[in-house]
Amino acid sequence: MMRYKADLGTIHANRNLPLLDRFDLKILAILQQKGDIGPVEMSQAVHLSASQCSRRMQQLRKAGYIRGVHAALDAGRLGVGISAYILLTMNSHGIAAAEAFRARVLELDEVLECQKLTGEADMILKVATRDLASFNHLLTRQILGSPEVATARSSIILEDVKSTTALPLGFAGAVNPADGT
Repeated sequence: MMRYKADLGTIHANRNLPLLDRFDLKILAILQQKGDIGPVEMSQAVHLSASQCSRRMQQLRKAGYIRGVHAALDAGRLGVGISAYILLTMNSHGIAAAEAFRARVLELDEVLECQKLTGEADMILKVATRDLASFNHLLTRQILGSPEVATARSSIILEDVKSTTALPLGFAGAVNPADGT
């Protein structure tokens, strides 16, 4: 099992990327929880100067470790009442069909995520709609109405037990040669 303890020192997440040390990992962990934190507040959390934090945050962005900063919105306050997963099997796995479906999905605001899968289903969508009627319309007209889709199985989310965008940072480095973790 590959693990990294942040206090072990400097690591490589990827040979082509700059070294990450324990301060970089701590900065990334904090940014995942509070993306709008500034260098001064960050400096208090990681015990570096504000200028060092600012420089490190800029370097992490430039190196591509930080893809963006987003606000987490309240779905209920915005009228989103139904969230669901939809497993799809496709009629064809050809390039033209895949590109057509990709273009279709990118146009649907209700589709929050779309991933290709291994196993029984070819794709999984995470969707958000106003209510059951709008979910039904999305599923039957826009998704099953797509010529690229053969079948769909949906599951409506009853409760978010855990929902996070924070990535585990323990995989950011190689196995520690000292103890094999």
